[in-house]
This record gives sequence, structure tokens and C-alpha cells, in this order.
Amino acid sequence: MVSTFTSKESLIDYYNVLFGTYADVSYEALKNIEPAKLKAAYRKKVFETHPDRSKIVGRDEDRMNQAFINAAKAYEKLISIIEDKNTPVFSEKRDLKERRANYYNNKGVVSDHYYKGSIPKRKLLIGQFLYYSGSISWKMMINAISWQKRQRPLIGQIALSWGMLSSFDIKSILVYRAMEGNYMEKFCKYACSKGYINLFERMALLGKQKSLQRPICEYFTKEEGVLPTREIDVLVKKMWIHNRSFL
Repeated sequence: MVSTFTSKESLIDYYNVLFGTYADVSYEALKNIEPAKLKAAYRKKVFETHPDRSKIVGRDEDRMNQAFINAAKAYEKLISIIEDKNTPVFSEKRDLKERRANYYNNKGVVSDHYYKGSIPKRKLLIGQFLYYSGSISWKMMINAISWQKRQRPLIGQIALSWGMLSSFDIKSILVYRAMEGNYMEKFCKYACSKGYINLFERMALLGKQKSLQRPICEYFTKEEGVLPTREIDVLVKKMWIHNRSFL
């Protein structure tokens, strides 16, 4: 029996292995695949990937052998799920509801809400779009933003590794900023205002820091498991369409 959130996502991958298509496939569609159709796809894939045919088709034998193994694994997993219509793997909505409930219990959320209005008519970041589309709650969005910021390397660390600042420079910046009471001013902005780095170096440091941070969607898919990857992919596409209207 498949019961984990990750295994649900794997079902789509198994489907793609046998049918060779990357179209959006719902769990309901997987549930209704006829065993005969699945077996036919498996037999075809076995013929295409059997390592004994490597010399005939001019392909690498090891790669064909791995593809052959993947096909067998995909068929085994899918047929076991399809033949058991009552498996919890198809209870996606219930599973997500339970995960979101557990999220609140674990985080001790006492006041929260889901957005129910229309999506604002302006460009949005993905975290904002998830919230305004009703896919995540206000607290989820805030926690995700905080989580993402914690994943970023410090500007001082990047500047040190690039040779822009020395350890002494970094300590001096932190000390002087504290002495002036500018705790809320960003390190990079303060260092630039005091001449430790120039405007170009500041932009380069901020760009590097942003490129090294983990995508915010990973908070929902990997850290908390409250949204499946494929649902995120669909929402990202919708966000792009939405944002194109405001270029």
C-alpha cells in the first residue's frame, strides 16, 4: 500500500515511464486506468527497453537495462494501486486537509485565515499568488517567507568569500551600525552608505544572495508537505499568465 505524500507524486512519474507522456494526469484518471491498457503499455515498454536489443537499435546496454528495470518497477507499483481501488493514495483532498490541520496544530496557530477575495490586479510573487488564489493561508505565507530568508547565506559571508570585505571590515560594519542605532538597516545598504562597497558591488552581492536562497515553493512541498509539486507547477503557470497582464 502506498501511503506517503511523496509516493503519490511518484505515481505520476510511474505513469510517464510507461506511457511516455508528461500531460497533467489526475489521481482520479490514474484510478480509472484499465489493467489491460496498463499491461499493454508495459509490454510495449519492455520490448523497447530490453537490453538484449541494445546492439540492434544501437543504444547503450546499461541505459537500456536501467530503463527496463524502471518500466518493471513502474508497472508493479501502478498495477498494485489500480487493483486496490480503496487505497488511501487516491484520497488526495482528505490527505491535504489532514496535513494542513496538522500544520496548524504543530505551529500553534490561533488566528489565521484563507483569502477569499479576487486576485489583486498587479504583478505578484509566487508566495503572494498562492495566498491570493486561496491555496495557502496567511500564516503559511508568512512562515514560508521567514523560512526562505533563513536559508539565505549572509551578505557578509558572500562578500568575505569574494574578497570584497575582510573579517575586520565585517566586524566594524556591525559595530558602527549598532553604535548608531541602525539595527533595522540592512547590512548591505549600510556597508554601501559607509563606503565599504560601491553600488555595483552591492547589487552583485544581493543578486548572489537571492540566487543561493531556496525557492519558496519548497517550503510547501518539501518542508511542510501541504501542497503537491504538480499543484504548485499549475499555480506557477497561472501566476505567469496573471503577471503577463501587467507587464
